[in-house]
Amino acid sequence: MRHWTEQLFEDNPKLFLNILRQLNPQARTEIRDILKLLAGQGHQPKRVLDLNCGIGRHSIELGKCGIEVRFKVVDMRRIQTALAREKLFDGILCLWTSFGFYDDKTNDDILQQCLKLVKPGGFFAMDIVNRDWLLRNFQDRRFERIGDRLILYDSEFDAETSRHKDKWTFMKRTGEDTFKTENVFQLDLRVWSLHELIQLFQRTGWEFERAYPGMPGAQGLRQIKFTSPEDDLVDAGRFLIIASRPANR
Repeated sequence: MRHWTEQLFEDNPKLFLNILRQLNPQARTEIRDILKLLAGQGHQPKRVLDLNCGIGRHSIELGKCGIEVRFKVVDMRRIQTALAREKLFDGILCLWTSFGFYDDKTNDDILQQCLKLVKPGGFFAMDIVNRDWLLRNFQDRRFERIGDRLILYDSEFDAETSRHKDKWTFMKRTGEDTFKTENVFQLDLRVWSLHELIQLFQRTGWEFERAYPGMPGAQGLRQIKFTSPEDDLVDAGRFLIIASRPANR
């Protein structure tokens, strides 16, 4: 049986397309603010890998900022082999919770592969949902309307494995008040708390640098200090984690 990522992203990309398109307007601000954050830490990238770029909304903005952009269809589980002939990147972006699709061993392996694709001192910037916020704000049923489609979300959380399992039902409007089911997908996503994300990067060879609550542009550029009372980590819906490849690896 094909993995859910293949069923949704490869076999039925048009169903996911409208979800990504509605996020286009914020991509410009997100990329420019991320580049500012990186510059503040000494990163001035010219070549960046936008891992799991979707429709390229962030990649296009990177290109507008003078960063080299090309598109390639690759399975992230084999990212090192697929890009073996490429020059090393200055850094990697992985945005909008585009990580955690697989089991723990595979997720670790992807980060280990990515480590070998960037220059020593190069960065990995990951924007990902906060497990603690997800549990605090958990909804087992919700819906969203995008254009002529209705998306129903039925969710459950497995505390033992820390996996968020989401059934997405896509329905297309057929009349004024009627919809017809187009397809159903069962998503299965691994989620982490902040300290677990730091351990994840360290375990796979990266060196943790900084964390920010949410994406720049929406939450501002304030760095999480961990000891400050104003840093309510449970209230941050997402984290922007920045790690780097140690100079000696």
